Amino acid sequence: MAGSWRITLVAPPGTVPDGIRHVSVALSGRGLTYPWRFDDRPLRAAVRATLRAEGAARALVFPGAEALWFGAADLPPAVMDMIDCNPLEFWRGALRGRGLRARLGSLAEIPVAARCARRTVRSFAATVCAGERDAAWMRRLGGRDTVHVVPNGVALPPEAALAAEDAAPTVVFLGSLGYAPNVDAALFAAEAIWPRVAAAVPEARLVIAGRAPVPEVAALAARPGIAVAADVPDIVPVLSRAWVSIAPMRIGVGIKNKVLEAWACARPVVMTPLATNGLVLPPGHEALVRRDAAGLAEAVVGLLRDQGARRAAGAAARALVRERFGWAGAAGRIDALLRAAR
Repeated sequence: MAGSWRITLVAPPGTVPDGIRHVSVALSGRGLTYPWRFDDRPLRAAVRATLRAEGAARALVFPGAEALWFGAADLPPAVMDMIDCNPLEFWRGALRGRGLRARLGSLAEIPVAARCARRTVRSFAATVCAGERDAAWMRRLGGRDTVHVVPNGVALPPEAALAAEDAAPTVVFLGSLGYAPNVDAALFAAEAIWPRVAAAVPEARLVIAGRAPVPEVAALAARPGIAVAADVPDIVPVLSRAWVSIAPMRIGVGIKNKVLEAWACARPVVMTPLATNGLVLPPGHEALVRRDAAGLAEAVVGLLRDQGARRAAGAAARALVRERFGWAGAAGRIDALLRAAR
């Protein structure tokens, strides 16, 4: 989008692509993508100062900043890239979170998240979600048909960057390992799925890879056949050495980038129905979507035992990513919504 727009990013410190001006603003809180959880006054001040200095024809707003547009008629027309539906996230957490305290915490967040979602839909020219389930909830809460689905994209690694499969049958789970839905999925994989896989394929190993694992996830490395790879600098070698990837998600919302990243590396993914939100399954992948631990383990074992099937599934997945999940397509749809915003 930087090729057709002059972009100024007002955001916390971080790496910014070339060609984008960055106005850095320090924020603190326990969840900067939830506007009711942190003091947004520094962000409001930085946005206002930037608009006074530079002006803006349109704004693309990311989670955590949506409240700046509530009742603010003097701000430029904007598109809200909501990505996920927070009330749906907390609803699922209340139903299936790990432990009573986590479930009650999610339940307490639902009313404020629902009010925020309603105001969001009514404050922006368009709201974007990555998956249809999230979008449907946002439409119902907001009472508007201005919520659109734009799936996330993923970079397609060159063929030369893809490593050969490890000698040992390897299954990988990838994700931010401090995020509650990923913590739940990692523990579910280790406790309920992996014992079934290991019983059928004793030489198999499970690699749980991702950023900042919480102690209970890090502790899984003490279990036989399980390794935890924390803060890996490049996920492509980890994924491409795996035979199979898994996404046993039970809570959470949005499109699962972990699935797209594995597909981009030509690795089949065994997943729950929740993990399919916002995705189109590659041909022949319907049998890899299972609802319980026994079914997930059965699908994993089947792929570990059949090299031809997993390679064919991986090739189909990579072809689908190339065709439908590039960033250029997502950027084009966002660009069109911005130009239509009034």
